[in-house]
Amino acid sequence: MEGSEGMRSPARPWTQTASQAASPRSMYPIRMANGGRTSAAAHSSLAALEAKAPIQQQQHIRNDGEDKWRRLGARILPVFTGERLHCTIEECNEVVRSCLRSSEQLEQVWPEIHGILRMGMASVVRILYRQANMAPKYETRSNSATGILAMPSASLLCESVRADLAVEALAFVWEMVNSHVLPYIEGVFLPLVQFGIAAASSGNCAKLSVRNAVLLHFRDKVAVPLLPSLDEVVNMARAQISLNCLPTIVHMMTVLTTLNPTDRGQFYQTARALSSLLQA
Repeated sequence: MEGSEGMRSPARPWTQTASQAASPRSMYPIRMANGGRTSAAAHSSLAALEAKAPIQQQQHIRNDGEDKWRRLGARILPVFTGERLHCTIEECNEVVRSCLRSSEQLEQVWPEIHGILRMGMASVVRILYRQANMAPKYETRSNSATGILAMPSASLLCESVRADLAVEALAFVWEMVNSHVLPYIEGVFLPLVQFGIAAASSGNCAKLSVRNAVLLHFRDKVAVPLLPSLDEVVNMARAQISLNCLPTIVHMMTVLTTLNPTDRGQFYQTARALSSLLQA
């Protein structure tokens, strides 16, 4: 018939062959041979994953909490160099609350705070060197968490400069810590009162508040290593050598000795000698 060559039979509906069904490029899912039932091995794997999930979740919470403490430290540490906070006190308060909520045990809060204060006092020691016109000298210390650390040493400054220069630098950093660092740090950690951990027991003092923690770190990392210079200043004052920083140093020693009133060691004796010279 005319035109029969131009006619075409209707297209057959597309059917998926066995080889196409087995191909990984198949557009449709392949029904499982067992009718879709999950095997016993799959059940055991699922149970193992479910058992591991709480552990992984706890690890994630722990890591998240540690990251929050690191971020908090980054905001606070500029204060120890005489700068302002890189945010408002209220913003820091909220970060502290978040850190406290992320801590698995509230007993772990104080070690985190002490870690921040240790790094802060390292900055204070660097300023101590700067005031004495000296490049910082470092000593290595081993740390179980971070390995070997190189920290600026106040005792090495004591061995490198005259006693009066070291004590004048000490008076400068004390005024900075007392009038600048302490108010900021106490304000930042105010939420500790809300969580009921504003104070903790300590071997050095009955109650370790945030204020006392800052002062203890200053005493142990900055003032005590300079005791030889302080003792030499006592001899200089007895020799009628004028020292303009003596009132500031006496104030510092008085505050620091009250941290542990029962201690009558060398630090207390030096503080008493300086106070007597000021009153003379």
